[in-house]
Amino acid sequence: MLDQKVLSGEPIDVSRLIDGQKVGWFAVVLIFSTWLVMLTDGYELSALAFAAPALIKAWHIERGALGPVFGANIFGIMVGSILFGYIGDRIGRKRAILFGACWYGLLTLATIWTTQVHELLWLRFAAGIGIGGAVPNAFVLVSEFAPKRLRATWVTVMFTGYTLGAGFGGAVAVWLVPHFGWPAVFVVGGLAPLVVAASLAVVMPESLRFQVLRQWPQCGIVATARRLRPELSLEANVSFTVADERAFRTFTPRLLFAGRLRYITPALWLAYIANSMALFFLQNWLPVLIEAVGVPPRQAALMGTLFSIGGTAGGLALMRFVDRRGVLLITCLPVLGFPLVAALGMGLEAGWLMAAVFGVGFCVAGTQSGLNAVASMVYPTSYRSKGTGTAIGIAKIGSISGPVIGGMLLGAHLPVPELFRVASIPVIAVAVLSFILGKVYRPNVDSMDESVRETTPFSRAGPATEH
Repeated sequence: MLDQKVLSGEPIDVSRLIDGQKVGWFAVVLIFSTWLVMLTDGYELSALAFAAPALIKAWHIERGALGPVFGANIFGIMVGSILFGYIGDRIGRKRAILFGACWYGLLTLATIWTTQVHELLWLRFAAGIGIGGAVPNAFVLVSEFAPKRLRATWVTVMFTGYTLGAGFGGAVAVWLVPHFGWPAVFVVGGLAPLVVAASLAVVMPESLRFQVLRQWPQCGIVATARRLRPELSLEANVSFTVADERAFRTFTPRLLFAGRLRYITPALWLAYIANSMALFFLQNWLPVLIEAVGVPPRQAALMGTLFSIGGTAGGLALMRFVDRRGVLLITCLPVLGFPLVAALGMGLEAGWLMAAVFGVGFCVAGTQSGLNAVASMVYPTSYRSKGTGTAIGIAKIGSISGPVIGGMLLGAHLPVPELFRVASIPVIAVAVLSFILGKVYRPNVDSMDESVRETTPFSRAGPATEH
């Protein structure tokens, strides 16, 4: 038992310490802290979509003119996901999260002074770097503190902040834009992450696994362990180890394809790309497209919020089953989502349209939550931020192409029903790829040890050996 290990002076296994925790205040603070960051992050991502109708009218531009701006924002997120993956593995998950939040908060505030499309494009690209940086590190931080039996659930609960934040822009647009114009969306989006980052600088914990592997100061490690397990009597000089993981001397990209990861990583990346293509097409263009089929602007904005609420419900409904039954269950959502996406352009009555929008969010955004949970679990601590960040970065190939293709199709005056049928195609691909991922990823098998044996020298976790 852990109490006996403390008394005997033996090193404490961090993994057992984490898995043995009771869900209490530490878990609440951890999840709520990252949830708040995700709330502001999701809002940032959708801010332009909800400001777009008013901005198009104010600047007297075509709807398709904002397509490159949407794409630039997502390209910035792609760069930030990969860049901050390396930063998070160097300076810590917490610091990377808060740095990213301050970054996109300040740049979003600067958006209110733009007057031309090219200015907006560059600012949204720059803000996207910070947006992309916060997300993978939040996934990793929660995953590294979650007991194995609850990892997918904790990550998904945290990610509900992202999906709710993405929909919150609709409410802001409805309440504030009629009185203050489109800049009001970006004022809220700029101030919120700055306030959140300042508030969480003290209360958000740093990953215990990361601290032990990187040999951070003993006092900080013990303080975090005491917060995690307050019922244990931990002496100031107690030592810790991460016995079920290896500390890598160096990181090379080929580690992402070592051992069983040679199958897991490609399946994860391709599923991410396909689902992101559908998700970001819908998330960015849904208010405009819904308005184009005759729905009043106010109701169209609220439809976007309903889409995000559906995504939140989908992720929560799925994750307890994933924790208990495995990743294969993710396949159910895209199978159901494909016909619903196509149905959005069929001229449904208001009630049925609202139900379809909710269902599409439930399936498409819910699938994204499932992929996020998997991405934060399959890589070892030494390069988990890099692996997760790279996967999320690769996903932006779909995130970029979805809105840009949507803008091109809008510019070509393609009928709205046809647009929604096009958006349903990648959802079919997600169903196939998530089925493959569920078959090759078995969390109960230690694929990390297999990958290590095949690729690189290692040492037992405890001393930091990554340079």
